[in-house]
Amino acid sequence: MKSKFQWAWERISLRSKLTALSVGLIGLLLAVSSAGTVALLSTYLQRNTDTLLVATASTLSSENPLMLDRRVANGELTLPSLPSDYYIAILNEEGQQFLGLVSSAGNKRATPNFTTLTLEVVEQTQGIPFEVEVNNPTGPDTTWRIVALPLNRALGSVVVALPTNTNRQIINEYGSIGGRFGIFLIVLSGLSIWLTITSALRPLREVERTAQSVKAGQFSSRLIERHDKTEIGRLNRALNSMLDSIESAVRGKDKTLEQMRRFVSDASHELRTPLVTVRGYAELYRMGAIKKPKDVAEAMDRIESEAIRMSGLVESLLTLTRMDELGQLATQKVKIDSIAGPVIKDASVANPKVKFDFEDSTDNLEFELDADRIKQVLTNLVANASRFALEGSKVTVRAAKEGKQLKISVVDRGEGIPEPLQEKVFDRFYRADNSRNRETGGSGLGLAIARSIINAHGGKIWAEATPGGGATFSFEIPITQK
Repeated sequence: MKSKFQWAWERISLRSKLTALSVGLIGLLLAVSSAGTVALLSTYLQRNTDTLLVATASTLSSENPLMLDRRVANGELTLPSLPSDYYIAILNEEGQQFLGLVSSAGNKRATPNFTTLTLEVVEQTQGIPFEVEVNNPTGPDTTWRIVALPLNRALGSVVVALPTNTNRQIINEYGSIGGRFGIFLIVLSGLSIWLTITSALRPLREVERTAQSVKAGQFSSRLIERHDKTEIGRLNRALNSMLDSIESAVRGKDKTLEQMRRFVSDASHELRTPLVTVRGYAELYRMGAIKKPKDVAEAMDRIESEAIRMSGLVESLLTLTRMDELGQLATQKVKIDSIAGPVIKDASVANPKVKFDFEDSTDNLEFELDADRIKQVLTNLVANASRFALEGSKVTVRAAKEGKQLKISVVDRGEGIPEPLQEKVFDRFYRADNSRNRETGGSGLGLAIARSIINAHGGKIWAEATPGGGATFSFEIPITQK
C-alpha cells in the first residue's frame, strides 16, 4: 500500500521534483558552507584577539605599575594595536583593582569582574586567555576575553581585556549578509533550474503531441531529429524508429484487410460459379429433365469438372495459407535442370501448340533450395506463359548464376502485361481479364503462390515486358553454392 506522501509525490510533475531536489541540495550545500565559514571566521577572530591580548599583557607585565598611567598617557609606552574598546587593569595580590586604563571609546562601558583574580588564580591561568562576565551587565558587553599575567616588578597582576561582543557582532553581521545572499542565490538558482529543466523537457511536450497525433490516426507524424549524442536525440531516434514500425504495421494491416476483403469476395465468387453449375445439374436430374444416358453422362462430366476446379482452388488456398503461417522450407542440394526438365516436359504435353526451350547457364552446379517449392513456382510460371502464348510461339526458361544469386526467367511471346499491372498480377485473385482467365482455367492464385514461395526463400520475383512483345517473369534467390 502506498502512503499519502507517496501518492502526493507521484502527483507532482517531474519538472517540480527536479527543481525542488536541486534547490534543496543547493540550499543544504549553502547552509553547510556558511556554517563552516562562520566557524572558521569565529576561530580566526578569537585567535587574533588572543594573540593581541597575550602580546599586550606580556609587554605590560614588565612595567612599573606606578609609572604605567603616565607612560601610556605621554605615549612613552608602545603597545600592540589593540581595538579601541580595550580595558587594562593592574590588580593587587588579593585581586583588587589598583589601576584601570580604559580606551576613549570605552569610558562608559561596563568593566570586567576581577574579584576572583587573586595572584594565585592568575598564576594558575598560565597566561591562557579566558572569559569573564561584567560587573553590571546592562549594555551590549556581557562577557570579556582577558589575559592575566603576574607583574615582574610588583606584587600583583596585569589584566588586558577585550569585549567579546565585537567578534560576535562581526560574526552576526556576516551571518546576516550570508543569509540574505544565500536566499538570493537559492531564489536565483531555483528560477534558473526551473527554466533550464523546462527547456530540457520541452522536447517531451513534442513527444506528447506526436503521440496524440498518432492516437488520432496520423501515423506519419514524426519527432524532430536531434543530435545523436544527446539523450533527447537518442530518444527521438528510437521513437521515430518505433513510429516507422507502427506505420508499416498499420499499413500492412490495412493492406491485409483490403486483400482479405477482396480475397473473400473473389473466393466466394470463384466458388459460387462451380457450385451453381453443380446445383443446376442436380436439380435438372431431380426434376427428371435429364433422362437420356448421354445427357446424364454429360451432366456428370460437367459436375466432375467443376468439382475438380473447386478442389484445385481449395488446394491453392491451402497452399497460400501454409506458406503464410509457416514459411518453412525443406531445402536440399539439387541441380536446376532436374527441376526445370520435368516442368517443361509436362507443359509440352499439356500444350503441344507452343514450343518450350530451356537455357541452363549454371554449369551443372548444385544449389541448396526447396526443390518441390521451386518446381511449383516454375510450373505456375510456365503454365501461365503457355496459356497466353501465341500459337506456334516459343516459351523459354532461362537459369543462370549471377554472383550470389540464382536467377530463373520464363519468357513468352504473348500479349504481354501493361506496366501498371506488372506488380498487381502477383496479388491473390488478381486477373487483368477475368473472363479470359476463366476460359483458360486460371484461378488468379498461381502467381500469388509463386511470390509466397520466393519470399520464403528470401528472394524476389517480378514481371517485365519482353523485348519485341510478350511478358518475362523472373525470380532471384540468394543461395549458397554446394
